[in-house]
Amino acid sequence: MRFTLVTATIVLMTALGPPLVSLYLARQQGLQIEMERVRGYAEVVVQRSDRAVEQMQEAIDMLIAEGAVDPCSADMLQLMRQLALRGEFMKAAGVVDGNFMPCSSLGLHEPPLNLGQPDTVTAIGTELRLSSPMPLPNDTPYISISRDGFIAMAHRNQAVDIATDIQGAVFATFNPNNGEIRTSIGEANPDWIDRLGDEQEATFVDGSFIVAVMLSDQVGQTGSLAAEPLFHLDERVREISLRWLPFSLLAAGVLTLAFLYAARQQVSMATQIRLGLRRDEFFLEYQPIVDLQTSEWVGAEALLRWRTRDGKLVEPDIFIPVAEESNLINLITSRVLELAAQDMGGFLRDNPVMSLSINLSASDILLPATSEHLLSVIKRFNLRPGQLTVELTERMLVEPEKARVALAAMREQGIRVSIDDFGTGYSSLSYLETMPFDSLKIDRLFVEAIDKEAATSRVVLHLIEMANTLQLDVVAEGVETEKQAAYLRERGVRYAQGWLYSKSIPADIFKATC
Repeated sequence: MRFTLVTATIVLMTALGPPLVSLYLARQQGLQIEMERVRGYAEVVVQRSDRAVEQMQEAIDMLIAEGAVDPCSADMLQLMRQLALRGEFMKAAGVVDGNFMPCSSLGLHEPPLNLGQPDTVTAIGTELRLSSPMPLPNDTPYISISRDGFIAMAHRNQAVDIATDIQGAVFATFNPNNGEIRTSIGEANPDWIDRLGDEQEATFVDGSFIVAVMLSDQVGQTGSLAAEPLFHLDERVREISLRWLPFSLLAAGVLTLAFLYAARQQVSMATQIRLGLRRDEFFLEYQPIVDLQTSEWVGAEALLRWRTRDGKLVEPDIFIPVAEESNLINLITSRVLELAAQDMGGFLRDNPVMSLSINLSASDILLPATSEHLLSVIKRFNLRPGQLTVELTERMLVEPEKARVALAAMREQGIRVSIDDFGTGYSSLSYLETMPFDSLKIDRLFVEAIDKEAATSRVVLHLIEMANTLQLDVVAEGVETEKQAAYLRERGVRYAQGWLYSKSIPADIFKATC
């Protein structure tokens, strides 16, 4: 009887032990992932807030530098309009006299618009108003900065207006000096701000929320917070548990160790990515896109590279999937757009026949900030329609209807859309017909088959025929031999990229070679 009882106990422990361990580990990993996600959103909020403040300060500096005798002259009003359109966050600029605004980028105000008393005045006399009224009917009050007789404004909720599928999410900005909430979407608890203490940032669980709070390390007058309800953690735990519970009891110990290792590696990589962004370890190289008829360079594809502080190069195939899983991919894309503008903005403006292709992720497509950033680059450098192209793979279009709307909006603004690696995923010709694409890229897998005369080489012909039928430009990537180039050229392919012409190179070498 005793033996039977001991045996039953051991069997029960063996049967229940691995599932319980898996559930615990799933919760720990899920909590870490959700904390990383919430922290990523808080970082986006503070970066957007910082950028809005920077744009407003830059606009005021430009107005002050103009030094006009009549600040409401026609020339000054025109400058205000240009400044209001230049930044992706700034919405208006004007003249301030006491608490009144006699004119702005919207024109002359008769009588002058009463802005009300400032909410905060800094030591150098900069005035901050959290609810500056505007003369347009039914318009939301703006947040504004004014000094030395000029004012710049942005929408109150610009920093916290983030596209997300998190139900019940809270985003807010606050005054670091007194913890006062400035702008918010959802109900932000002021007690969360107190959890910062003397730290620059904090991530924690409070009641029914996972919360991240941080201070700006650039502007110094901004704090941000993001929070998501805990029920999202339960969904994450269920998702992870389903992957681990079915494993056999015999392999439970080994698989548990593997799970711990994988979780540790994922969290470590996400942390390294965040540090890499802060340390400016990411950079771009550019692979030329060539006209097959003339062999002239007509553009380039921006390719992201990461060299860590110790000089190690990390392959995109390693860090991009982790960035997507950890919700850091939008921060990486934002950095790519900034670097591309720095490297190539002026070059594209001075060489209107040149174009630049940039790769986007699935979440980038649906994020309004992405198209806003692209449009700001176009406006800042006065680029022509078609000089910027966004590339995405068919496997990224997990929400076709939403993606179709977002891509159509980009095309209306003069941004070309290219489908990359078509034929390697799950899409059909009807799928290609319904999406608003301008060009199709033939994957290197099919280009390599040309030299080998493999069965897959026939796929190239089908892709070219489909593209011609739909009046899409064709770009062949991975071209490494003259035989491949001749084959593509004879069949009407116009553009190519690959080592036959050039590997990816730094921006200065690309521009010097063109």
